[in-house]
Amino acid sequence: MEIIKDLEELAEGISIAIAREKASVEYYTKAYQKARTESARRVFALLIEQEKMHEDKLRGQLQEVKSQLEMERLKEKKKSSSRTPQE
Repeated sequence: MEIIKDLEELAEGISIAIAREKASVEYYTKAYQKARTESARRVFALLIEQEKMHEDKLRGQLQEVKSQLEMERLKEKKKSSSRTPQE
């Protein structure tokens, strides 16, 4: 049961990180639009690209954690249903 809690906390943490990556993309996009020089726009474009890659990587990790969490929940359910009641 503890592994399930750990995986749930990990999924929550990754979800928070994804939200922060999205916020960073929005921030850098606004900065890109306001940039007055080409060199500044290049830097912001690079930062946007990096944040999007981070987000994609995190989404993949979140999917892996969710899959693992589902497997652990199924194991726990199977264990619970296989226990015989003591009379």
